[in-house]
Amino acid sequence: MVIEASVLKWSVLSSELEALLVEAELIHAHQPQYNILLKDDKSPLYIVITDETFPRVLTAHKRKIVHMRGIKRLFGPFPSSLQVKYVLRAARRVFQWCNEREKQGKPCFYVHLQLCGGACAGRTSQEEYNIMIKRLISFLRGNTQELTKDIKEEMRIAVELQKYEHAAVLRDQLAMIEEVTHNVHPRPLDLKLPQLMQKEADEMVVQLRRLVGMHISLPPHYPLHRIEGYDISNTQGTKPVAAMVVARDGQMDHAEYKMFHIRLGEKPNDYGMMKEALLRRQNHPEWGKPNLLVIDGGKGQLRAVVSVWTWPTPICALAKEPDRVFFYNPQTEDITMTPLKDGDAASILLRRIRDEAHRFSKKQHSRRRTRAVVE
Repeated sequence: MVIEASVLKWSVLSSELEALLVEAELIHAHQPQYNILLKDDKSPLYIVITDETFPRVLTAHKRKIVHMRGIKRLFGPFPSSLQVKYVLRAARRVFQWCNEREKQGKPCFYVHLQLCGGACAGRTSQEEYNIMIKRLISFLRGNTQELTKDIKEEMRIAVELQKYEHAAVLRDQLAMIEEVTHNVHPRPLDLKLPQLMQKEADEMVVQLRRLVGMHISLPPHYPLHRIEGYDISNTQGTKPVAAMVVARDGQMDHAEYKMFHIRLGEKPNDYGMMKEALLRRQNHPEWGKPNLLVIDGGKGQLRAVVSVWTWPTPICALAKEPDRVFFYNPQTEDITMTPLKDGDAASILLRRIRDEAHRFSKKQHSRRRTRAVVE
Protein backbone atom coordinates (compact mmCIF):
# COMPACT_ATOMS: atom_id res chain seq x y z
CA MET A 1 0.00 0.00 0.00
CA VAL A 2 2.81 2.43 0.90
CA ILE A 3 4.65 1.70 -2.35
CA GLU A 4 1.55 2.20 -4.50
CA ALA A 5 0.28 5.34 -2.75
CA SER A 6 1.03 8.62 -4.52
CA VAL A 7 -0.93 11.16 -2.45
CA LEU A 8 -1.59 11.48 1.28
CA LYS A 9 -4.59 13.52 2.43
CA TRP A 10 -5.94 14.04 5.91
CA SER A 11 -8.71 15.94 7.64
CA VAL A 12 -8.79 17.30 11.16
CA LEU A 13 -12.21 16.53 12.65
CA SER A 14 -13.82 17.79 15.81
CA SER A 15 -14.46 14.50 17.61
CA GLU A 16 -13.98 10.75 17.64
CA LEU A 17 -17.64 10.31 16.67
CA GLU A 18 -17.23 12.52 13.60
CA ALA A 19 -14.06 10.62 12.62
CA LEU A 20 -15.95 7.32 12.88
CA LEU A 21 -18.78 8.60 10.67
CA VAL A 22 -16.46 10.07 8.03
CA GLU A 23 -14.35 6.88 7.94
CA ALA A 24 -17.42 4.70 7.34
CA GLU A 25 -18.74 7.09 4.68
CA LEU A 26 -15.43 7.17 2.77
CA ILE A 27 -14.98 3.40 2.86
CA HIS A 28 -18.53 2.89 1.60
CA ALA A 29 -18.06 5.48 -1.17
CA HIS A 30 -14.61 4.46 -2.45
CA GLN A 31 -14.39 0.74 -1.57
CA PRO A 32 -10.60 0.95 -1.01
CA GLN A 33 -8.61 -2.11 -1.95
CA TYR A 34 -6.83 -2.48 1.39
CA ASN A 35 -9.78 -2.06 3.77
CA ILE A 36 -10.76 -5.72 3.50
CA LEU A 37 -12.27 -6.12 6.96
CA LEU A 38 -14.44 -3.01 6.73
CA LYS A 39 -15.43 -3.63 3.13
CA ASP A 40 -16.20 -7.28 2.72
CA ASP A 41 -16.44 -8.89 6.16
CA LYS A 42 -19.82 -10.35 7.17
CA SER A 43 -19.70 -9.13 10.76
CA PRO A 44 -19.76 -5.30 10.39
CA LEU A 45 -23.13 -3.61 10.61
CA TYR A 46 -24.71 -0.95 8.42
CA ILE A 47 -27.20 1.77 9.30
CA VAL A 48 -30.12 1.70 6.88
CA ILE A 49 -32.63 4.50 6.26
CA THR A 50 -35.71 3.15 4.52
CA ASP A 51 -37.47 4.75 1.55
CA GLU A 52 -40.95 5.22 3.04
CA THR A 53 -43.39 8.04 3.71
CA PHE A 54 -41.93 8.21 7.21
CA PRO A 55 -38.48 6.62 6.81
CA ARG A 56 -37.25 4.30 9.53
CA VAL A 57 -33.67 3.97 10.78
CA LEU A 58 -32.55 0.34 11.06
CA THR A 59 -29.38 -1.73 11.38
CA ALA A 60 -28.53 -4.70 9.20
CA HIS A 61 -25.67 -6.99 8.21
CA LYS A 62 -24.52 -7.10 4.60
CA ARG A 63 -26.17 -10.46 3.90
CA LYS A 64 -29.54 -9.08 5.02
CA ILE A 65 -29.20 -5.84 3.04
CA VAL A 66 -28.96 -7.82 -0.20
CA HIS A 67 -32.57 -8.95 0.29
CA MET A 68 -33.95 -5.66 1.63
CA ARG A 69 -36.18 -3.46 -0.52
CA GLY A 70 -36.88 0.23 -0.27
CA ILE A 71 -33.51 1.49 0.97
CA LYS A 72 -33.18 5.28 0.86
CA ARG A 73 -29.65 5.57 2.27
CA LEU A 74 -26.97 3.21 3.57
CA PHE A 75 -24.19 4.07 6.05
CA GLY A 76 -21.24 1.90 7.00
CA PRO A 77 -19.77 -0.57 7.38
CA PHE A 78 -19.07 -0.14 11.09
CA PRO A 79 -16.55 -2.56 12.63
CA SER A 80 -18.68 -3.47 15.66
CA SER A 81 -22.23 -3.36 16.96
CA LEU A 82 -20.95 -1.29 19.90
CA GLN A 83 -20.00 1.51 17.52
CA VAL A 84 -23.37 1.36 15.75
CA LYS A 85 -25.24 1.52 19.05
CA TYR A 86 -23.11 4.47 20.15
CA VAL A 87 -23.75 6.38 16.91
CA LEU A 88 -27.51 5.76 16.96
CA ARG A 89 -27.82 6.52 20.68
CA ALA A 90 -26.10 9.85 20.12
CA ALA A 91 -28.06 10.64 16.94
CA ARG A 92 -31.47 9.79 18.40
CA ARG A 93 -31.10 12.40 21.11
CA VAL A 94 -30.96 14.99 18.33
CA PHE A 95 -33.03 13.52 15.48
CA GLN A 96 -36.07 11.82 16.97
CA TRP A 97 -37.13 9.41 14.21
CA CYS A 98 -39.86 6.81 14.51
CA ASN A 99 -39.38 3.13 13.64
CA GLU A 100 -43.04 2.10 13.82
CA ARG A 101 -43.92 0.56 10.45
CA GLU A 102 -47.62 1.28 10.82
CA LYS A 103 -48.53 4.76 12.08
CA GLN A 104 -51.78 3.97 13.94
CA GLY A 105 -52.23 7.16 15.91
CA LYS A 106 -50.83 5.78 19.17
CA PRO A 107 -47.52 7.03 20.59
CA CYS A 108 -44.77 4.43 20.53
CA PHE A 109 -42.56 3.54 23.48
CA TYR A 110 -39.85 6.02 22.44
CA VAL A 111 -42.30 8.93 22.61
CA HIS A 112 -42.50 8.40 26.37
CA LEU A 113 -38.68 8.45 26.51
CA GLN A 114 -38.68 11.69 24.51
CA LEU A 115 -36.68 9.95 21.78
CA CYS A 116 -39.42 9.99 19.13
CA GLY A 117 -40.97 13.15 17.68
CA GLY A 118 -44.42 11.56 17.59
CA ALA A 119 -44.80 10.70 13.90
CA CYS A 120 -46.49 7.50 15.06
CA ALA A 121 -49.19 9.57 16.82
CA GLY A 122 -49.63 12.18 14.09
CA ARG A 123 -47.75 14.86 15.99
CA THR A 124 -45.22 15.47 13.19
CA SER A 125 -46.07 16.26 9.58
CA GLN A 126 -44.49 14.38 6.71
CA GLU A 127 -42.66 17.55 5.62
CA GLU A 128 -41.19 18.16 9.08
CA TYR A 129 -40.24 14.52 9.43
CA ASN A 130 -38.42 14.44 6.07
CA ILE A 131 -36.48 17.60 6.96
CA MET A 132 -35.36 15.83 10.14
CA ILE A 133 -34.32 12.73 8.15
CA LYS A 134 -32.39 14.92 5.71
CA ARG A 135 -30.47 16.40 8.62
CA LEU A 136 -29.89 12.98 10.10
CA ILE A 137 -28.35 11.87 6.79
CA SER A 138 -26.05 14.89 6.86
CA PHE A 139 -25.07 14.03 10.44
CA LEU A 140 -24.34 10.39 9.59
CA ARG A 141 -22.19 11.50 6.65
CA GLY A 142 -20.05 13.46 9.11
CA ASN A 143 -21.09 16.87 7.74
CA THR A 144 -21.66 18.37 11.18
CA GLN A 145 -20.25 21.80 10.29
CA GLU A 146 -22.52 22.14 7.27
CA LEU A 147 -25.47 20.86 9.28
CA THR A 148 -24.81 23.33 12.10
CA LYS A 149 -24.59 26.19 9.60
CA ASP A 150 -27.96 25.27 8.03
CA ILE A 151 -29.71 25.03 11.40
CA LYS A 152 -28.29 28.39 12.51
CA GLU A 153 -29.59 30.01 9.33
CA GLU A 154 -33.05 28.49 9.82
CA MET A 155 -33.04 29.65 13.43
CA ARG A 156 -32.18 33.21 12.32
CA ILE A 157 -35.07 33.21 9.85
CA ALA A 158 -37.45 31.84 12.51
CA VAL A 159 -36.51 34.67 14.86
CA GLU A 160 -37.07 37.27 12.14
CA LEU A 161 -40.52 35.79 11.50
CA GLN A 162 -41.15 35.81 15.28
CA LYS A 163 -41.55 32.02 15.33
CA TYR A 164 -39.86 31.84 18.68
CA GLU A 165 -41.01 28.34 19.65
CA HIS A 166 -39.54 26.89 16.46
CA ALA A 167 -36.35 28.88 17.02
CA ALA A 168 -36.09 27.46 20.55
CA VAL A 169 -36.40 23.90 19.17
CA LEU A 170 -33.60 24.61 16.69
CA ARG A 171 -31.48 26.15 19.45
CA ASP A 172 -31.86 23.01 21.57
CA GLN A 173 -31.01 20.86 18.56
CA LEU A 174 -27.81 22.83 17.99
CA ALA A 175 -26.84 22.41 21.63
CA MET A 176 -27.48 18.67 21.43
CA ILE A 177 -25.37 18.31 18.28
CA GLU A 178 -22.55 20.16 20.02
CA GLU A 179 -22.82 17.86 23.04
CA VAL A 180 -22.89 14.51 21.22
CA THR A 181 -20.07 15.43 18.82
CA HIS A 182 -17.66 16.92 21.33
CA ASN A 183 -18.17 14.97 24.54
CA VAL A 184 -15.68 12.18 25.15
CA HIS A 185 -17.23 8.75 24.75
CA PRO A 186 -17.22 6.96 28.15
CA ARG A 187 -16.13 3.65 26.66
CA PRO A 188 -13.41 3.04 24.06
CA LEU A 189 -14.68 2.76 20.47
CA ASP A 190 -12.00 0.20 19.60
CA LEU A 191 -10.82 2.22 16.61
CA LYS A 192 -7.21 1.25 17.22
CA LEU A 193 -5.23 -1.18 15.17
CA PRO A 194 -5.15 -4.73 16.57
CA GLN A 195 -1.47 -4.52 17.56
CA LEU A 196 -2.10 -1.32 19.50
CA MET A 197 -5.11 -2.88 21.23
CA GLN A 198 -2.97 -5.86 22.24
CA LYS A 199 -0.25 -3.53 23.52
CA GLU A 200 -2.86 -1.84 25.73
CA ALA A 201 -4.14 -5.24 26.90
CA ASP A 202 -0.59 -6.36 27.71
CA GLU A 203 -0.12 -3.27 29.87
CA MET A 204 -3.34 -4.10 31.75
CA VAL A 205 -2.09 -7.64 32.40
CA VAL A 206 1.26 -6.34 33.69
CA GLN A 207 -0.47 -3.94 36.09
CA LEU A 208 -2.92 -6.62 37.24
CA ARG A 209 -0.07 -9.06 37.93
CA ARG A 210 1.55 -6.35 40.03
CA LEU A 211 -1.71 -5.78 41.95
CA VAL A 212 -2.23 -9.50 42.61
CA GLY A 213 1.38 -9.84 43.72
CA MET A 214 0.87 -7.17 46.37
CA HIS A 215 -1.74 -9.37 48.08
CA ILE A 216 -0.75 -12.93 47.15
CA SER A 217 2.76 -14.35 46.94
CA LEU A 218 3.35 -15.32 43.29
CA PRO A 219 6.30 -17.06 41.61
CA PRO A 220 8.59 -14.79 39.59
CA HIS A 221 7.15 -13.96 36.16
CA TYR A 222 3.83 -15.63 37.01
CA PRO A 223 1.72 -15.58 33.82
CA LEU A 224 -1.81 -14.26 33.51
CA HIS A 225 -2.48 -15.72 30.08
CA ARG A 226 -5.92 -17.05 31.04
CA ILE A 227 -8.19 -15.22 33.48
CA GLU A 228 -11.64 -16.63 34.18
CA GLY A 229 -14.57 -14.58 35.48
CA TYR A 230 -17.67 -16.06 37.14
CA ASP A 231 -21.15 -14.74 37.89
CA ILE A 232 -24.49 -16.24 38.98
CA SER A 233 -27.83 -15.09 37.58
CA ASN A 234 -31.25 -16.19 38.86
CA THR A 235 -34.66 -14.83 39.79
CA GLN A 236 -35.21 -15.53 43.48
CA GLY A 237 -33.41 -18.82 43.01
CA THR A 238 -35.34 -19.97 39.92
CA LYS A 239 -33.67 -21.02 36.67
CA PRO A 240 -30.16 -20.32 38.04
CA VAL A 241 -27.26 -20.04 35.61
CA ALA A 242 -23.53 -19.70 36.23
CA ALA A 243 -21.45 -18.05 33.54
CA MET A 244 -17.74 -18.40 32.89
CA VAL A 245 -16.00 -15.82 30.71
CA VAL A 246 -12.35 -15.87 29.68
CA ALA A 247 -9.82 -13.11 29.11
CA ARG A 248 -6.82 -14.39 27.17
CA ASP A 249 -3.77 -12.12 27.32
CA GLY A 250 -5.98 -9.27 28.48
CA GLN A 251 -8.68 -9.54 25.78
CA MET A 252 -12.05 -11.27 26.06
CA ASP A 253 -12.08 -14.61 24.23
CA HIS A 254 -15.75 -15.30 23.45
CA ALA A 255 -15.02 -18.74 22.01
CA GLU A 256 -13.97 -19.92 25.49
CA TYR A 257 -17.15 -18.83 27.32
CA LYS A 258 -19.06 -21.57 29.16
CA MET A 259 -22.42 -21.79 30.92
CA PHE A 260 -23.60 -24.06 33.74
CA HIS A 261 -27.26 -24.81 34.49
CA ILE A 262 -27.19 -25.00 38.28
CA ARG A 263 -28.68 -28.22 39.70
CA LEU A 264 -28.60 -27.25 43.36
CA GLY A 265 -32.32 -26.59 43.57
CA GLU A 266 -34.44 -23.56 42.81
CA LYS A 267 -34.04 -21.54 45.99
CA PRO A 268 -31.88 -18.49 46.74
CA ASN A 269 -28.39 -19.73 47.56
CA ASP A 270 -25.70 -17.69 45.81
CA TYR A 271 -22.86 -19.27 47.77
CA GLY A 272 -24.01 -22.81 47.02
CA MET A 273 -24.55 -22.02 43.35
CA MET A 274 -21.08 -20.55 43.02
CA LYS A 275 -19.57 -23.59 44.75
CA GLU A 276 -21.38 -25.95 42.38
CA ALA A 277 -20.18 -24.00 39.33
CA LEU A 278 -16.53 -24.07 40.44
CA LEU A 279 -16.69 -27.76 41.37
CA ARG A 280 -18.03 -28.60 37.92
CA ARG A 281 -15.43 -26.37 36.29
CA GLN A 282 -12.65 -28.47 37.79
CA ASN A 283 -14.07 -31.52 36.03
CA HIS A 284 -12.85 -30.03 32.74
CA PRO A 285 -9.08 -29.62 32.79
CA GLU A 286 -9.19 -29.98 28.99
CA TRP A 287 -10.48 -26.41 28.84
CA GLY A 288 -7.15 -25.27 30.20
CA LYS A 289 -6.34 -24.22 33.74
CA PRO A 290 -6.81 -20.55 34.67
CA ASN A 291 -4.04 -18.33 36.00
CA LEU A 292 -6.52 -16.18 37.96
CA LEU A 293 -10.16 -16.46 39.06
CA VAL A 294 -12.32 -13.32 39.22
CA ILE A 295 -15.57 -13.84 41.15
CA ASP A 296 -18.47 -11.40 41.11
CA GLY A 297 -19.21 -10.82 44.78
CA GLY A 298 -17.65 -10.08 48.12
CA LYS A 299 -16.06 -11.97 50.99
CA GLY A 300 -18.86 -14.53 51.18
CA GLN A 301 -18.57 -15.59 47.54
CA LEU A 302 -14.79 -15.62 47.85
CA ARG A 303 -14.81 -17.94 50.87
CA ALA A 304 -17.36 -20.21 49.16
CA VAL A 305 -15.08 -20.63 46.13
CA VAL A 306 -11.96 -21.15 48.26
CA SER A 307 -13.70 -23.99 50.13
CA VAL A 308 -14.14 -26.07 46.95
CA TRP A 309 -11.33 -24.93 44.64
CA THR A 310 -8.41 -27.39 44.62
CA TRP A 311 -6.18 -26.03 41.83
CA PRO A 312 -3.33 -23.68 42.84
CA THR A 313 -4.94 -20.61 41.30
CA PRO A 314 -5.02 -17.09 42.79
CA ILE A 315 -8.60 -16.03 43.50
CA CYS A 316 -10.16 -12.59 43.90
CA ALA A 317 -13.70 -11.23 44.18
CA LEU A 318 -15.10 -7.90 43.04
CA ALA A 319 -17.74 -6.12 45.12
CA LYS A 320 -19.69 -3.02 44.12
CA GLU A 321 -20.71 0.31 45.64
CA PRO A 322 -17.92 1.16 45.97
CA ASP A 323 -15.95 -1.05 43.59
CA ARG A 324 -13.33 -2.98 45.54
CA VAL A 325 -11.46 -6.24 45.15
CA PHE A 326 -10.84 -8.93 47.77
CA PHE A 327 -7.87 -11.30 47.54
CA TYR A 328 -7.49 -14.65 49.32
CA ASN A 329 -3.99 -15.46 50.50
CA PRO A 330 -3.66 -19.29 50.68
CA GLN A 331 -0.53 -19.08 52.83
CA THR A 332 -2.05 -17.01 55.64
CA GLU A 333 -5.72 -17.81 54.83
CA ASP A 334 -6.38 -14.09 55.19
CA ILE A 335 -8.57 -11.93 52.95
CA THR A 336 -7.30 -8.48 52.05
CA MET A 337 -9.14 -5.68 50.27
CA THR A 338 -8.16 -2.79 48.02
CA PRO A 339 -10.39 -0.25 46.23
CA LEU A 340 -10.51 -0.17 42.44
CA LYS A 341 -9.25 3.10 40.99
CA ASP A 342 -10.71 4.99 38.05
CA GLY A 343 -8.35 4.98 35.08
CA ASP A 344 -6.03 2.37 36.61
CA ALA A 345 -5.13 -0.32 34.03
CA ALA A 346 -5.55 -3.25 36.45
CA SER A 347 -8.90 -1.91 37.68
CA ILE A 348 -10.15 -1.45 34.11
CA LEU A 349 -9.34 -5.08 33.26
CA LEU A 350 -10.95 -6.45 36.43
CA ARG A 351 -14.11 -4.40 35.85
CA ARG A 352 -14.24 -5.51 32.23
CA ILE A 353 -14.10 -9.19 33.22
CA ARG A 354 -16.66 -8.72 36.02
CA ASP A 355 -19.08 -6.79 33.79
CA GLU A 356 -18.74 -9.29 30.95
CA ALA A 357 -19.46 -12.21 33.29
CA HIS A 358 -22.53 -10.38 34.56
CA ARG A 359 -23.74 -9.64 31.03
CA PHE A 360 -23.24 -13.21 29.85
CA SER A 361 -24.90 -14.80 32.90
CA LYS A 362 -27.90 -12.48 32.66
CA LYS A 363 -28.29 -13.25 28.96
CA GLN A 364 -28.18 -17.02 29.52
CA HIS A 365 -30.59 -16.80 32.47
CA SER A 366 -33.08 -14.83 30.34
CA ARG A 367 -32.84 -17.46 27.61
CA ARG A 368 -33.47 -20.23 30.11
CA ARG A 369 -36.53 -18.46 31.52
CA THR A 370 -37.90 -17.80 28.02
CA ARG A 371 -37.41 -21.43 27.03
CA ALA A 372 -39.24 -22.57 30.17
CA VAL A 373 -42.21 -20.33 29.38
CA VAL A 374 -42.41 -21.62 25.78
CA GLU A 375 -42.23 -25.23 26.92
